Amino acid sequence: MFKIKKLFYLFIFTPSVSFATVGGPQNIEILGYESQDQKVYLLKHYHDGRGRLPQLYYYQFKNNKTPEKIIQVNSLYINPKTQKIDYDQNSQLFDQEILNIKNRLQPLIKLAPNTVKAHVLNKITSKEKSWYDPNKFIPKYTYTYQLRSKNYQSQKHQAPAYRHGISISQVYKIPHQQKVLAVVKYLGIPFETGYTLESPILLIPKK
Repeated sequence: MFKIKKLFYLFIFTPSVSFATVGGPQNIEILGYESQDQKVYLLKHYHDGRGRLPQLYYYQFKNNKTPEKIIQVNSLYINPKTQKIDYDQNSQLFDQEILNIKNRLQPLIKLAPNTVKAHVLNKITSKEKSWYDPNKFIPKYTYTYQLRSKNYQSQKHQAPAYRHGISISQVYKIPHQQKVLAVVKYLGIPFETGYTLESPILLIPKK
């Protein structure tokens, strides 16, 4: 009996040699275009252990001199109990609001990813402390780049990556607009085995 109890307590209190995965990639979901207000809505999803609500953004084209600037939505994240922004609250109300938005949107026109090219203008190689050992360092590549197609181009952007290269994962033509929306993908999270990030980039006609 004593041996059984001893084995039981060893099982309960001995630390596990495995570690739970708490990191994860971040990806972009394009929701669609609202023609009345001339907005493109999108969500950034966080696939990590936290389980936070996805972040809603939009591009505003109507009466906007800086259409390339993405706008973050905060109003949907107000907790009714605390009246503060809460990304970890129950998703029921949030999901309903997103559904209401989706119902008034029209889909974007999907294009092949190779219709847009990422042109690297500058690349800086450096090192930073690793997440698992502050005495060890990992390589970091900071890209300055611009997206271009035959008739469109983006502003200059930066991407801090932890593996060589950036790629284009999604490309869309926006209905009723002379604009293209692309999504850039790169290894932007060095935690654990490394995770990819996606960033939306707007292209406007070349001047």
